[in-house]
Amino acid sequence: MAEKVRLLVRADDAGSCRASNQGCLKANIEGIARSVEVMMPCAWVADAARLFKDRPDVDIGIHLTLTSEWDGVKWRPLTHAPSLVDRYGNFLPLLQDRPGDDRPSLSGGRWSIEEVAAEFRAQIEHGLDLFPGASHISCHMVRHFADFDAGLGDVVSGLCAEFGLLDDPFKDGLPRFVPYPAHPRDSEARVVSFVEALGGLAPGTHIFIDHPAVDSSELAGLGHPGYEDVRADRVTCLETLTSPAVRREIDRLGIELISYRDL
Repeated sequence: MAEKVRLLVRADDAGSCRASNQGCLKANIEGIARSVEVMMPCAWVADAARLFKDRPDVDIGIHLTLTSEWDGVKWRPLTHAPSLVDRYGNFLPLLQDRPGDDRPSLSGGRWSIEEVAAEFRAQIEHGLDLFPGASHISCHMVRHFADFDAGLGDVVSGLCAEFGLLDDPFKDGLPRFVPYPAHPRDSEARVVSFVEALGGLAPGTHIFIDHPAVDSSELAGLGHPGYEDVRADRVTCLETLTSPAVRREIDRLGIELISYRDL
């Protein structure tokens, strides 16, 4: 029997704001998403736990976080971690320096792997307390923390083994499906591009990652230089993931939608 096309659609950044919580839930219930990644240091985690507590069908991942990238909204470690924060106690905006971006990065300082390990442990413990059915970890703002530092990758793998969580296979080369470009932030264009790209998927397992959110004035407060149109980006993402045309094409092609649990 020929190998099927399997697609893992992952909705990131639940916990970061209420619009993201609602968007991630809607993308799973009404759309094609099958896994939701929750950022444990963020202010809206309790709301995410409330929304998802009666949805055991939704696969939850603990989205390990070391950065606070928005200019107007900040979050900070769950632990005492002076090497990981700015002078206000918030996570730094970047993991690594970027050309044309002068904001501070973690790689530009003397960060402590012991502090990161303690912080990741706290995020996992808090995550399993609020989401006892969580199946896996994923990594915020990086494919995997092994790409940032090999020793940190070992820390994450060890914690996953200890807590019985799947260490994200995205780090090991799970192919990423990119069905539409970043621009334009237009749902009609994204749906057309998504439908066309589905036909090009080769047999095997692929992962699609994006950040759905419901439309809300809250989103207008998110952003940083180079990414000022967060609202348009995330709302059109949700509209694409819940598009009947996208779902019809997935069904027509016989693509199997899976979650991390299925891996």
